[in-house]
Amino acid sequence: MHDDFKLNIKDIANYIFISNEMISEKEKIVLKRFGQHLKSLKEKQKLSYREFYKRSGVNTGDIIKYENGETSPSFITIMRLAIGLKIHPTELLDFNFGIDFSAGLE
Repeated sequence: MHDDFKLNIKDIANYIFISNEMISEKEKIVLKRFGQHLKSLKEKQKLSYREFYKRSGVNTGDIIKYENGETSPSFITIMRLAIGLKIHPTELLDFNFGIDFSAGLE
């Protein structure tokens, strides 16, 4: 049973990796734009990564990944980031996505 458990974790890790690789080019653009917006909001408040972490509870390494558009935050993380910035989550999502939604994500 222990070997089965290891296999399941490996399968899950592979799925997560593959899922991240399957992000469309348009989705990558949105992640980059979100990251730029997040960084801009943080810098406007002159927040250090340490202070932002204290306010939000979001790991500094993860904040940097979001700012660089390397990964997508969960809904809960978006709420935590907004709390750290002392703004409403809708303000965090109020940016130019840079894509035409009517054309789909392909």
